[in-house]
Amino acid sequence: RGEGLSGCRLRRMITSSMIRPHHLINLCCKSTKIKLMTTSCVQRDLIFPMHILGGGSIGLLFAAALQRACGDVTMLLKKHHKPRLSATSCEKSSTATNYFAPVQVCRPSDRQIIITCDIRAEIIGDVHDPIECLLICTKANDAITALSSIWDRLDRKNAAKVIILSNGALAIRDSIQRHFNDHQDVQIITATTTHGAYTEQSSNTESNISGYCVVHAGEGLTYCTNNKFIDACQKVGWKGGALSEFEMNMMLWKKLAANCVINPLTAIHGVKNGQLLSLEKTERTITCILEELSSIAILEMESFIQAEEDVEVQAQLQRSIREELSVDFLKSFVTKVMTDTSDNISSMLQDVNAKRTTEVRFLNGYVAHLGKEKYSIDCQYNKDMCNRVE
Repeated sequence: RGEGLSGCRLRRMITSSMIRPHHLINLCCKSTKIKLMTTSCVQRDLIFPMHILGGGSIGLLFAAALQRACGDVTMLLKKHHKPRLSATSCEKSSTATNYFAPVQVCRPSDRQIIITCDIRAEIIGDVHDPIECLLICTKANDAITALSSIWDRLDRKNAAKVIILSNGALAIRDSIQRHFNDHQDVQIITATTTHGAYTEQSSNTESNISGYCVVHAGEGLTYCTNNKFIDACQKVGWKGGALSEFEMNMMLWKKLAANCVINPLTAIHGVKNGQLLSLEKTERTITCILEELSSIAILEMESFIQAEEDVEVQAQLQRSIREELSVDFLKSFVTKVMTDTSDNISSMLQDVNAKRTTEVRFLNGYVAHLGKEKYSIDCQYNKDMCNRVE
């Protein structure tokens, strides 16, 4: 976090016991040569039973996959989802109802169903039992409102875990710390995934139950600072790894760089991701967006490592920060993402076309706000992206 570490010293958090597949090193710590310690401060406590907040494609995909592999998953849904749920009478109460979300997960190529399951569901406001672990999969702009609706259910006595899997995780984490005075009583955990998914009309033919059909459009990678969450994802057969707080923050800043460029510019120009590579007059805008973001990201990460007492280790970390969050490095990273996702239609362009509120205030807006409020830096190009999208 920007104000530095608490509890564990940073060098203990960058640990050789963590999972380090080649893609993790390439993506997050390209050229960092840091002596890794053997003691991990990554959380190792249990994450099930798990509640999942967000009934979109990613929330449904993770719910179906984690239930099949590990069980004990509950979806937290708004009332408008009721027509899509199946219902049974509750044995404990004649007036209560048990809800289940019928979910099918299929492949994009031939629509062959690979998972069929009924996931336990709760309508927000109807149930008040404690929540031990919450996975946030909402849109960034919906996260705080959705979290507020169930915040009182979090089991503070046992330090409930809140895992942020949404886009804009850095902004959501900071918003939680500002919005909830008792956020210290829960564990705020960050995660990120590159799995792709979208929803279609379910093939469930039961009367009055439409259910959910999720197309798993692209196999991806999932990273988190919680080992048990990664263990669960690996039981599903998904790839990824457990990261230290330092590695996760570095990865989230790089992801934010890609989102701050690709999402607003595709939404403004109405093009697919890859078309930005050949679009005239965008190169200067991309450079300026990244110059602003780079300056903020480096300041944030340098603040983060101030708790490191070993001068040599801190110097190595600083060199890594200044290299991997430099404008040139970020530009290469963003260009690669554009190339790898060239045929994709960004979520922000989809939101604009559907006349929905976008996440731009939690992406470019987050950079502009942090720059102004914390560092007195005017991030004009990122502000301009917010104004042009919304």
